[in-house]
Amino acid sequence: MKLSIRKWLFLILFCLLGGAINAQDITATFRDRPLSDVVKELERQTGYSFIYETSDLKDISPVTASFQNVTVDSALRQIIKSPLKYELKGKIVVITRSAVKQEAVVVKNGATVVSGVITDSATGETIPGVTVWVKDTQFGTTTDLDGAYTIEFKGNYGFLSVSSMGYQLEEVRLSSDAVQTINVALKPDATMLEEAVAIGYGTQKKASIVGAIATIDPSEMKVPVSKMSNALSGRLSGVISVQQSGEPGSGSSFWIRGISTFGANSNPLVLVDGIERSLDLVDIEDVKDFSVLKDAAATAVYGVRGANGVILITTRSGEEGKPKVNFKHESGVVTPTRISEVVDGPTFCNLYNEAYGMDYYSQDFINNVITGSDPDLYPNVDWVNEIFRNYSYNTRTNVNVSGGTSTVKYFVSGAYYYENSFFREDPMQNYNTSIFYRKFNFRANVDVKITQHTTLNMNIANTFEQKNMPGTGSSNIYAHALMTPAISFPIVYSNGYLPGPGGGNQGDNPYSLLTQTGYRQAYYNNTQSVATLTHDFEWCLPGLTASLKASFDAFNSVWQNRTRTPEQWYNARRDPATGELLLTQQVQGSQTLSYGQTNDGWRAMYLEANANYQRSFGKHSVGALLLYQMSQKNYVGNSAGNSQAALPYRHQGLAARAMYNYDNKYFIEFNAGYNGSENFSPGHRFGFFPSVAAGWMVSNEKFWASLEDVIDKFKIKGSWGIVGNDQIGGGRRFIYLETVVGGGGYRFGESATAYSSLRLGDWPNENVGWEESKKLDVGFDISFFRKLNVQFDYFYENRDGIFLQRESIPQFVGVTNTPWVNLGKMRNRGIDASVQYDQKVGQVHLSAIGNFTFARNVILEKDQPDYPELYMNRTGQAYNETFGYISDGLYVDEADILTSPDQSFLGAQRPGDIKYKDLNLDGVIDEKDQKALGYTGVPEIVYGFGLSARWKGFDASVFFQGTGNVKISRLSTLTAGFTNTPCLTNVYQDVVENHWSVDNPDPKADYPRLSIGTNTNNSVMSDFWLTDGSYLRLKSAEIGYTFPSKWMKAIHLSSLRVYVSGNNLATFSSFKLWDPDNMTSSTNYPLTRVVNLGIDIKF
Repeated sequence: MKLSIRKWLFLILFCLLGGAINAQDITATFRDRPLSDVVKELERQTGYSFIYETSDLKDISPVTASFQNVTVDSALRQIIKSPLKYELKGKIVVITRSAVKQEAVVVKNGATVVSGVITDSATGETIPGVTVWVKDTQFGTTTDLDGAYTIEFKGNYGFLSVSSMGYQLEEVRLSSDAVQTINVALKPDATMLEEAVAIGYGTQKKASIVGAIATIDPSEMKVPVSKMSNALSGRLSGVISVQQSGEPGSGSSFWIRGISTFGANSNPLVLVDGIERSLDLVDIEDVKDFSVLKDAAATAVYGVRGANGVILITTRSGEEGKPKVNFKHESGVVTPTRISEVVDGPTFCNLYNEAYGMDYYSQDFINNVITGSDPDLYPNVDWVNEIFRNYSYNTRTNVNVSGGTSTVKYFVSGAYYYENSFFREDPMQNYNTSIFYRKFNFRANVDVKITQHTTLNMNIANTFEQKNMPGTGSSNIYAHALMTPAISFPIVYSNGYLPGPGGGNQGDNPYSLLTQTGYRQAYYNNTQSVATLTHDFEWCLPGLTASLKASFDAFNSVWQNRTRTPEQWYNARRDPATGELLLTQQVQGSQTLSYGQTNDGWRAMYLEANANYQRSFGKHSVGALLLYQMSQKNYVGNSAGNSQAALPYRHQGLAARAMYNYDNKYFIEFNAGYNGSENFSPGHRFGFFPSVAAGWMVSNEKFWASLEDVIDKFKIKGSWGIVGNDQIGGGRRFIYLETVVGGGGYRFGESATAYSSLRLGDWPNENVGWEESKKLDVGFDISFFRKLNVQFDYFYENRDGIFLQRESIPQFVGVTNTPWVNLGKMRNRGIDASVQYDQKVGQVHLSAIGNFTFARNVILEKDQPDYPELYMNRTGQAYNETFGYISDGLYVDEADILTSPDQSFLGAQRPGDIKYKDLNLDGVIDEKDQKALGYTGVPEIVYGFGLSARWKGFDASVFFQGTGNVKISRLSTLTAGFTNTPCLTNVYQDVVENHWSVDNPDPKADYPRLSIGTNTNNSVMSDFWLTDGSYLRLKSAEIGYTFPSKWMKAIHLSSLRVYVSGNNLATFSSFKLWDPDNMTSSTNYPLTRVVNLGIDIKF
């Protein structure tokens, strides 16, 4: 049960006063007794002192209640109703009457004015945000922060309707008076006393859930990003999210409880309104509920689709009442979180000379670079600065309208998002070669009550995306900006010619790649529709509902490429006689744009029929589900590249659930899915995926009563089950069928005629099946002082049947293609936890959240023979584990090289090169000395924590997110020395002061000696190049102000809030070369920092 705000405050005051509330048991029965008599009896039994005005208790309704060994606080909650309230201070109870402030009512000619206050019937607290309207009209309003409302209208109408989430609808008959005061005490809805949580094919009260489910308030994910997946980091326990590019329109990769398979698909199933869809298609303003299903109990009903976890998103629907219009707009500045720094021209020359061993670049050349005397011959270009602006901008707008009558309810929304990039543009071009991304969202959700027991829900949504890009990929452009030395050539020669060494392996002009190679445009259109018909059989069998659901989704994409190859000029020099700039043309190029187009897409249909039963009989509650579903997906365009790919992909199956709850203490639940996929042979297409879960609400036991004031909730739960994954990969549609390929030629007959042959290509595998995951989960939910809520789960998963290509078959067997089989095995285990704390201190409302996820996977079987040394085996290691040498510092001198194990396998060594350990002690460093190097590039630990505060109209929040147990490789051409390509070799600024040199012969330097050309010894993977990639980030922050409601009434607004928000504001990490979240490479488009100014208006 929820504790009121004032009760929080009184508990705080009590703690500050140093009092202690003793758990005095009360046993009494009252029938129609005056409240004053009841108070006296409580004083007698408990010894508490009650302070009150006698007049306040006179007009209070008689009390009828029965108490059996309950605490004082429990008894008071039942007998003190609105308009009374109480405070507990030590052993003193203060009962007072709530003061109601109402503005003077001015009645206009012929108008009716209705005003009043809405309260909670259980606590007496006023309720803000309640919808109050004259039924089936457009006249209505919402209550202010004090629960007060005023409605003015003309005409004769029957009823005033009062509704709010979590309370029963109240309808009060209107009188004919011109001025009416109607105060309403809303009764909590028994069906919504506990938060309803979305589960597989239904909803369930949070208290009765025994599966591992994480939920989040969608408002916590309303951060200034283009895709919802970018808002997941650290927000939910059990979810690991990584954003590897900040390019406009890019999303994040995410997994539930880490990666549990090395097969083709480790991504969770995402369902929007029950239909499989992309998370990033939904505008966050349209989301009502967001749930993550993590264990087998929660996902078994999805059968072959549920092994990697499930994300459930429910979009908003309309509410009965007058139309509510919400307008939200925000715009802001986007900057890079971190840009890699490379050396300037003079520093490059000095470092290159050091690596060369003599002055490759003369001092005169270096001086000319410094002075900039002739930029054509002695350039010093900051390429990153020349292709990147310091900032870009984004903008987001959302408008939604909701409302309805008792018959029809609606929610309609439209959204627009725009973001441009840091890339500069060429003002001389009549087309845009930079990157920009825009997205349009539209949604219409309508609920129609066809009959008293039948409802039709129709949802239609469309997402349109457009992305403009340079003719060359952004990572390629950024890579060339980092790797092209500042002295290579200018941006453009003084005569207007475009520099370039010839392209390809020789390098390219980063500016030309960005502005002179044309542009590409991508268009994505996704239309979604779903209709659900639901009938409530309350008229004949209370608790039984049945529904039919059908959906049709369509996706189309078009890529249009208008590109060209620019000319390139090089070998700049001056004519000795005239001083004229002389150049050599390396690439002729083209002056016109070529055109190419590709089309892609798919169509998907889904049909579902289910019956759901939920009923309580005294202390017994039961629930059941029976469901049938089928789906079909057809690829079109380039996606249907061959006859097999063009065939429809079909799934169908059954799902069932049975639940039992005794007295809200003991819970047991059975779930099962029976699903089929046509990917498998006729005799092996269907599988059965059961799960069982149980829970015990210990805090509802009688023996727990003495602890209730401290630990008000304690639940233990556990589950076990089997789920599947039919997206197994292998690159073949029907793996149970063989393929035939061309064989070698042969000659036959008297004339030795040449013939071609046929042979078996892919072996048929009639026993191919889905991956099967056995999951165990145990955990507990606990709440302290009705303020601090903690959830904790331990999970253990064994994944069998991972589809892999056999590696233990020797080559002399003679197969054309190595067979694919379900032999792989993997284990994943860990913990996840979440904490939430709510408190009111004076007039300040505080809320704190935190979550933690740890997930570690291990490959158990990969069908690989043992390596020469067992520590080289890939089994027993994490998925995507990096293998390499173990470093032992840097060589100090020649003597160190001579006395160390023979490392000639990796080439010749010199002082300052990396020295490696001889793991097998054979005196030689070779491939047998490579082993697993530790953590992978996907963090094992993800956590987040935040704090929010509200005071009067002000609100503020901060959220931090971090990772741990993750490694980043620094190995690249920017750290390991110079290459033999003069226009495609550079070094990071960090190398300058931290590399080994004659002047800095530190065997523990961060970088080895500088060299030119291939240095195999220093460029092989080893733990020398791996560094800690963990970080802590100020992920988001927001501060806002909501103007007083009395000001808003004057301008006919419901509310007005202005705010400043930010995302990726600060990062704390020991790794400095690039943003640690961009794990794989510094050449990916940098991640972004966003600061927005926004306005939120409700009409």
